[in-house]
Amino acid sequence: MPASVRSFDAIRRVREEVQRFGLRVSDGLIELEAEIRRVIDWVEHDRPGYWKERTRRAYDEVGTAKAELHRCLMYPINDEQPSCAEQRAALKRAEGKLAYCREKQELVSRLAHKLRHELHEYQGRTAALREAIDIDTPRTAASLARMVEVLESYARTGPASTSGSSASPPAETSAEVEAPASDEPVAEEPRR
Repeated sequence: MPASVRSFDAIRRVREEVQRFGLRVSDGLIELEAEIRRVIDWVEHDRPGYWKERTRRAYDEVGTAKAELHRCLMYPINDEQPSCAEQRAALKRAEGKLAYCREKQELVSRLAHKLRHELHEYQGRTAALREAIDIDTPRTAASLARMVEVLESYARTGPASTSGSSASPPAETSAEVEAPASDEPVAEEPRR
């Protein structure tokens, strides 16, 4: 099917935009995966140690609160058992804090596993896009470059005339050619 090409520069600009698009998408995927990995590292390495330390401190606070309550109960005032309301409240707060820290420790463990699973899901879902960017973008850019070369060559030489009297189109503005149908592999161009 004949094509009417008015500007070779437009094809060159499309080629450049295809390459820029490929680089932007590739950089975006790399950046996003790096950010996901930072979050996973934070959850897997930083948070377990943090909550382990907080749990240890909370356990120590429970021990201290129990000792204070025991001390209060040991010394009756005027032969009456003291209420030790403050010590009981402090023990209850310390036990609540300990429960909270243990819950966070378990949550971090579950979250680390779930995040790792979600990373694998993400990688599986973006594999086709990554392949398109890594393989199809350079192939498309090379195909567009070949197209410009063929069209420019055609515009320079002009159409093959059978009658000898046909006029060729202006070399700089247009050319009618059939799009090259090539299935040969294309070498990838290096990224810039």
